[in-house]
Amino acid sequence: RALEALEPHGAVAALQRFWLRSFCDVYLEVSKASLQVPEEAAETLRTLLSCSELSLRLLAPFCPFLAEEL
Repeated sequence: RALEALEPHGAVAALQRFWLRSFCDVYLEVSKASLQVPEEAAETLRTLLSCSELSLRLLAPFCPFLAEEL
């Protein structure tokens, strides 16, 4: 919504909220237990990779050098 409203600060804030509060604070911490179970590890890693890749693609227009380095 923020991008459609031409509010880049709102888009960056939404991306930061997702990355820090949803992905890192919640999913990454919860997924540590799943990574210990061989049957669940592959799917958990795919989800982690997908979320990381999408977040970096969304970050690239705002911080291209940071996104490229990460």
